[in-house]
Amino acid sequence: MSDPSTNPPAAPDAAPTVLRVPAAARALSLVATAVLGMVTLGMLGFAVILVFVRAWGLAAVVGALACFMAGLTGYTLRDLRAKLGLRVTLLPDRMVLDLPGGRSLIHRPSAQHLTVRYADVDAIETRLEAYSSLGTALQRAYVLVLRTGEHIFLFEDRALATAFQSTLAADIAAAVRARAGVPLRDLGMVEGRGGFLAVWGTHAPDWAAPSLPWAQQLRIWRHAGTTGTLVVVVIFFAFASRALF
Repeated sequence: MSDPSTNPPAAPDAAPTVLRVPAAARALSLVATAVLGMVTLGMLGFAVILVFVRAWGLAAVVGALACFMAGLTGYTLRDLRAKLGLRVTLLPDRMVLDLPGGRSLIHRPSAQHLTVRYADVDAIETRLEAYSSLGTALQRAYVLVLRTGEHIFLFEDRALATAFQSTLAADIAAAVRARAGVPLRDLGMVEGRGGFLAVWGTHAPDWAAPSLPWAQQLRIWRHAGTTGTLVVVVIFFAFASRALF
């Protein structure tokens, strides 16, 4: 089998290919956002009732929790908008990129709507990124590099080494690479700041940051696997407790 990086661009009569987030993933994100939103509104309503009955202490606690839930709702809403808006259309001699801002929850790229000729693409770069926050979260980011030197952040695969990982970004990057006939450059692994719950106070290293030593990478992979296992166990016991009580 030939290496896609050495393949020539598609023939002029090649059919367009539209790449999007699968409908099931979009629906799941929509449900999660709706549930969090309803819980947030319910908690806010309860806090208001507590204020009217002069239960000040409990109202403050419930209000604080409602604010926390509102932050999580905003986080999932941003992810939902990204899943709904992300679209890559591969045409015979160019690609049309519809890249919403929420395509990365840590890098915070701006929304971009671009048409890029395959002849202008130099490579696709990728790297693993580790973020520690009550465990280790591991993701893989992809960047489109143009011959002018411009870097365009494409998207990322999250929750690697867990039962919740996906390969959507890898699949899209492979399709773009094959159609454009460019190499994939693996930049290794870097470690960023995970902040609180990997939601608030996160920070990604500069794209030019050097890769971590191999021994440290292996240690991070082990930590990420342990985190994923703990998440599955917690979810299992939560459902088991609900069924029993």
